[in-house]
Amino acid sequence: MSNKPFTIFRFLKNIGIMAGIFTVLLLFFFYVYLPATTNHNETITVPDLVGTSFDNIDELLTNRDLRYEVVVDSGYSERFDPETILSQNPKGGSKVKENRKIYLTLNANVPPQIRMPNLINTDLLNAEDILISNGLKRGEITYVPDLRENAVIKQELEGEEIEPGSMLYKGSTIDLIIGNGVGIETFPIPDFLSKTLEEVKFQVEGFGFSNFEINYIPNDTVPEPVVYKQLPPMGEVVRKNQLVEVWISMEEPPTENEEGEGDQGGNQ
Repeated sequence: MSNKPFTIFRFLKNIGIMAGIFTVLLLFFFYVYLPATTNHNETITVPDLVGTSFDNIDELLTNRDLRYEVVVDSGYSERFDPETILSQNPKGGSKVKENRKIYLTLNANVPPQIRMPNLINTDLLNAEDILISNGLKRGEITYVPDLRENAVIKQELEGEEIEPGSMLYKGSTIDLIIGNGVGIETFPIPDFLSKTLEEVKFQVEGFGFSNFEINYIPNDTVPEPVVYKQLPPMGEVVRKNQLVEVWISMEEPPTENEEGEGDQGGNQ
């Protein structure tokens, strides 16, 4: 046991020695021991794995002294095959330490199911945006007579009408039936009987028939060129594009010269 008397100088000297030893140990830990055990300044570049088959992951990561873990919640993209990498964390090109774990998200084997949105009465452009936002594709567009111009009348999947709220696979193709804004025009058939060829053509132009047929067949009881039969009969209500036929008592259609002469005669 030392008999030296206690002095402030001796006390401060001991404190200084202890502080110096602690500082040396601290510097040794941070600048010698820690770098040696953590491979200081030694990093590994994470490869870009997006789009890579999961079968190749061991070779790409394990050989680089990296570990990996597959995230439980997989995603889906039709751009990639099943069980390929959709995303990774850290991203490709990142600098990490040896033995760092890379978290991987795989593309699902089966597309997730979603509910069919309601496109009825929605205009075409808006309907296309809704399909895209729901992960669906727009298929064929078919225009039908309907007063709802450029609006969706029906939504179909593989030729069958699909109701809003029905479950279907993400990425499905939806065909749209669109109104043309005209509607289905109907009108009663006029009386063509006993009319001449010129009178019939005048009526046809006036009504705007799109599917009209004239049959030239002689009839001994009817003078030329007069209509003696028509289908549908007078007064029946038909659509504008429905077939309308008349039978006129003539051997064959008149030539252009004969029609011109008839027109000139009628205008005199």
